Amino acid sequence: MHWYDGSLITRKRKDKSWTQQHVSTQTGLSRNQIIAMEKGHFTGGIKYLRKYLDLLGLKIAIIEEQNDLPQLGELSSLFEEDE
Repeated sequence: MHWYDGSLITRKRKDKSWTQQHVSTQTGLSRNQIIAMEKGHFTGGIKYLRKYLDLLGLKIAIIEEQNDLPQLGELSSLFEEDE
C-alpha cells in the first residue's frame, strides 16, 4: 500500500542532479531505503523519511482524507421520486 506519492521525492532529487548513492551518503540511509521512499513503499520510521525530505527541502503534511461518498442523511434525497 502506498501512503504517499514518492514521485515528488524522485523528481526533486533528479532536479538537483543527485544520485541515490549521493543521498545515501548525505543522510546515512541505505540506498535500499532511498529506493523504497521514492517508490512510496517505505515502512521504516518517519524520522528516516524526514532525513531525506529535509535534504530535499520538503516537509511532511498531515491532511484530512476527503470522502466524497454521500452521508446517510443524504441518501434519501438521492432516491426521491420526481413529481
